[in-house]
Amino acid sequence: MKKMFAFIEAYSLPLISGILAALCWANVNYPSYGEFLHYKIFLGLDIHFIVNEIFLVLFFGLISIEIVHEFSPQGNLHPLGKAVTNIFAALGGVILPIILFFAFNAVWGQDIYSAGWAIATATDVAVALLFAKFAFPNKHPALVFLLFLAVVDDFIGLGIIAIFYPSPEKSVQPIFLILVAVAMLFSYGLRRCRLSSFYPYVLPAVISWVGMFGAGLHPALALVWIVPFMKDGKSESLPLHKLEHFLKPIVNWGLFFFGLTNAGVVLGNISSLSLIIFLSLCLGKTFGIYGFAKLAYALPFARGKALYNRDLLLLGLVASVGLTVSLFIADIAFVDETLKDAAKMGALLSLLCGVLAVGTAKFLRKR
Repeated sequence: MKKMFAFIEAYSLPLISGILAALCWANVNYPSYGEFLHYKIFLGLDIHFIVNEIFLVLFFGLISIEIVHEFSPQGNLHPLGKAVTNIFAALGGVILPIILFFAFNAVWGQDIYSAGWAIATATDVAVALLFAKFAFPNKHPALVFLLFLAVVDDFIGLGIIAIFYPSPEKSVQPIFLILVAVAMLFSYGLRRCRLSSFYPYVLPAVISWVGMFGAGLHPALALVWIVPFMKDGKSESLPLHKLEHFLKPIVNWGLFFFGLTNAGVVLGNISSLSLIIFLSLCLGKTFGIYGFAKLAYALPFARGKALYNRDLLLLGLVASVGLTVSLFIADIAFVDETLKDAAKMGALLSLLCGVLAVGTAKFLRKR
């Protein structure tokens, strides 16, 4: 049974199942799907709010833990000299998609589409790594490169969401950010106490959530400000490791509900926005990562063995899969439901990049 659960989690089956269920449900009976999203469970909170504003706190918290691990003294991206190529590649995978998004939008789009520029900057770490396992041989250096690149990409993505995407339903109230600062000071105090449990950090996490929500920012990032203050190291008994082990199964299985509540796209709502996002992801990530990684290899202080051109291009294509975070940004970037559906379809189409990468890799191996 454990092996079966490990297989399901490793291949992102809960998320993919949720996406497929949402697509089928929305296109067969969209009114009932809409009723499901806005069904009140408790305290007047509907299912969509609970998933996107509460469950995703755990998802982004888990991403924050990975970032802390990799940049800590024991991590693979410390010191920064080891991370130069990955940082450059991640920057290329963000900058070029943004440039292409606005270029394509100028030709095929509308001014109202411009709010979705950040959708094309995200990489879904879990799903990208899944495709990479099929595209590259076992223990290939491209797999490690992709993992580290994705960590940097997530770091940039969290910053983009925090800075550029306040809640569209509320005005920004900066005074509430005092609560976030209080939560961070509280977390720093807990760190000084050398605790072995992560449970005391729940209180500052709640304070941070209230502060973010009250400020009109997305409370899904509440744990991002708490995790860096938790003690990290080699020992599995430290709070950060315990929190990671606690969150992983909840997040991996809970992504079914994220897919179910965010991927319900009516296929008739596909528009030029969908194509703009898909092409920006596919071309921008592939050639942005390739070009900036080649630039990094030319720097004298960059470390690590360079990948072949073919491997870099395949890796960039795999990193073009922007699913979970792209769907989240699409949901907060647009208020109009038709635009949301079109933007989400662009994010869903990016799965084709992973399929194309695997097919290309198998063809090249036969050659």
